Amino acid sequence: MTGRTGGVLRRGVALFAASVLFFAVAPGTNWTAAPVDPALASGGYALVRVGHGAAGAVAAEVQASGATEIAALDAIDVVTARISDDALRALRSDPRVAFVVADTIVSAVGKEKYFEKATGKPSPGIEVVDAQRAWSKATGRGVTVALMDTGVARHPDLDGSVLARLDFVGDGATQLDPSGHGTFVAGLIAAHGESFKGVAPDAKVVSLRVLDQKGDGTMHSVLAAFDWLLRNRSAYHIRVLNLSFGAKQTTSYHRTLLAGVVESAHFAGIAVVAAAGNDGPDPRTVSMPGADPFVITVGSLADRGTPGWGDDRESVFSSRGPTRDGFAKPDVLAPGEHVVSLRVPGAAFDKDGEPNATPYARLTGTSASSAMVAGVASLVLQAHAGYSPSQVKGALVAGGRNVWGTETPGANALDALTARPALVNARVAPSALLMKVLVASGQIAGSVNWDGVTWEGITWESVTWEGIAWESVSWESVTWESVTWEARS
Repeated sequence: MTGRTGGVLRRGVALFAASVLFFAVAPGTNWTAAPVDPALASGGYALVRVGHGAAGAVAAEVQASGATEIAALDAIDVVTARISDDALRALRSDPRVAFVVADTIVSAVGKEKYFEKATGKPSPGIEVVDAQRAWSKATGRGVTVALMDTGVARHPDLDGSVLARLDFVGDGATQLDPSGHGTFVAGLIAAHGESFKGVAPDAKVVSLRVLDQKGDGTMHSVLAAFDWLLRNRSAYHIRVLNLSFGAKQTTSYHRTLLAGVVESAHFAGIAVVAAAGNDGPDPRTVSMPGADPFVITVGSLADRGTPGWGDDRESVFSSRGPTRDGFAKPDVLAPGEHVVSLRVPGAAFDKDGEPNATPYARLTGTSASSAMVAGVASLVLQAHAGYSPSQVKGALVAGGRNVWGTETPGANALDALTARPALVNARVAPSALLMKVLVASGQIAGSVNWDGVTWEGITWESVTWEGIAWESVSWESVTWESVTWEARS
């Protein structure tokens, strides 16, 4: 499957962005003046929630008022458009309009520092997590890992591994991974070359491109990728999701949109693995979604360039908990300094210069660590296909080894396969936003206690994130505006 661009992409993105970002009001609600996101300005891309059946008429109105790039999404009563001043005034006074929000730009930080020249002593990361010994029991066969990143390029070490490539950026890029980061991450998970193998060399990969070659993107692209994931997870046997981006946690996970979204994947049976972030060593620096209690959050391990464990330490830059809600994080550590994986010659972050210098590159950051643990999760799920995401997390924690100076265990693939899963996520309440969505969709009763929910009975493909009371969520409490890509040197 190839990437989607143009109108098809815009419709797919807008469908899910609107259903997630728009907190529903009753159909047909009339406003004397429709609420408008203060961040929206002339020339910006607007997402407009309208009364039932009014999308076509409102789209015609904004077109007549000078808006461009217009799409009327009748199925969910949404209009998307690049707005003009006249169109914005028309929307504000139109009684068919419930509210108007701006699309949000997300951006990576320190992007020029992610990759390093392939000189010096690299990390023996695959050996450090004991992957090679684990291959006698599991290699990831039958498990697919979804990556939300910058795309995955063609590389000999990934031949036959990439089942699908979806593009939610739509920037017209001619390369499958114009950045190089997504390919690097994919290699740590599923590379199967003669000289380099990832942690789970027989696992498959689905690439969900949400960031451009500079590491920039929009939050609606991330949300659209989650929409695709929930609808297609069974067809592609997706059991693991790797997220190498994050945002500063500014409020409880109960009030954070991204937490509700990742939990929908978790409860749908996908083990979500997220980078802890690179803002350590101060406490309370773990990024969201890694700060969500259900996620498998991964910090970086300094392996000192040796396969032995005696000299390993938690990386100074690796983010640490507790979270704002008091949860200890990260859950596990994995190598994250000077890690070797696949290179995309000529990509934006390629530091080697010479096109044919080497097929491999090095990177420092928790995005490398999370990729390794996503690989270990794949091994666990091959060996224990019936494990829930919480059991996968429990196996990783129980099978982890001691690391000097920290209570966070270091990932150990072989022991995770045989360890009895630790009890994790016990008595932790799901995101309040997620529960509101499920109540609003009629999938659970409004009075049900969360621990009585039968998650297997939820039809996740039908979750639209509509039904949250608009008035109950303030702009300041929705942490979508500062998503950054987790990698650094």
